[in-house]
Amino acid sequence: MKSVAIAFISAVILSGCAASGAKHATLSSVASFSEMETKIAQWGDAAMPNTLIVMDDDDTLTMMDCPVQSDPEQCQYIGGPAWYAWQSSILNDPTNPYRVAKTSDDLLSISALLLGMNNMPYTDPDIPKVLSDLTEKGARLLVLTARGNSNVSATESQFTNLAVAQKDFLSFVKDNALLGTQSRIASIAGPVIPAACPAHIPVTYQQGVMYVSGQNKGDMLKCLMAITNVNNVRNIVFLDDTAANVQDVYKAFENSKNLNVLALHYTRLEAHKNALTQPAASSLPDNKYQMKANARWRALKSMMDQELLRPNLPASN
Repeated sequence: MKSVAIAFISAVILSGCAASGAKHATLSSVASFSEMETKIAQWGDAAMPNTLIVMDDDDTLTMMDCPVQSDPEQCQYIGGPAWYAWQSSILNDPTNPYRVAKTSDDLLSISALLLGMNNMPYTDPDIPKVLSDLTEKGARLLVLTARGNSNVSATESQFTNLAVAQKDFLSFVKDNALLGTQSRIASIAGPVIPAACPAHIPVTYQQGVMYVSGQNKGDMLKCLMAITNVNNVRNIVFLDDTAANVQDVYKAFENSKNLNVLALHYTRLEAHKNALTQPAASSLPDNKYQMKANARWRALKSMMDQELLRPNLPASN
């Protein structure tokens, strides 16, 4: 009888929470956009007009091209986040033959240069259909990228060269984006640090894309929501290939009383990234992907050194 009573009380409590619209945050992972769509489906189609889908860019939406993962000749890493993470890890090692820069600023400059020179395909062929289906049901979109203010032009160019729902991806995001409470459009004059925002670097919100310069994505999402039209947002889905970013968003909203937050770690490219960053540094000469990335960079740098009259490129090592 006691167990029956406890079960009855628990059911009443849960029923009361549902009736009062109690919200919560959840951590999970997916390996595809279709898996994300399946998880979102738990809320039902009626919830979609109250749902905001927030997505990272690099290695979540887009990636440096790699048609055949098993063939280093056809897999470009330079300029991508795995390459940047690898280069950051060897930045202070003057003995490493693969190091492309001596300082973080030089590495950022090289990364920005490479971003501006590349188009990037989708990480998942299902992305256009999934996002088209969700927005047709009323969901809104936000791209929340760690890229900085200097990467706006490169990002917009890359997004313009991707197709979705008979539009370019940039237009598609803009048409389904949050609007500024003052601007009434999917952009806010900036770069800007919103009031009471813990940003130490100004951020940019342009055509539905927020550029946060590597700052905490949980904090930055809250900052943007404070200055955009989110009055009817009840559900947030956050998707990012970096686990730390997923944790940051989860922590930022875990005590929210007004929102359902689903923070998802996107694992589709884990093996792809590990192929470059593993094995350990002591085995660098044996990593064929690092060898090819190094060869690509040296060939590119050599061409620019030869053909540009005043190249602004840092010396390696």
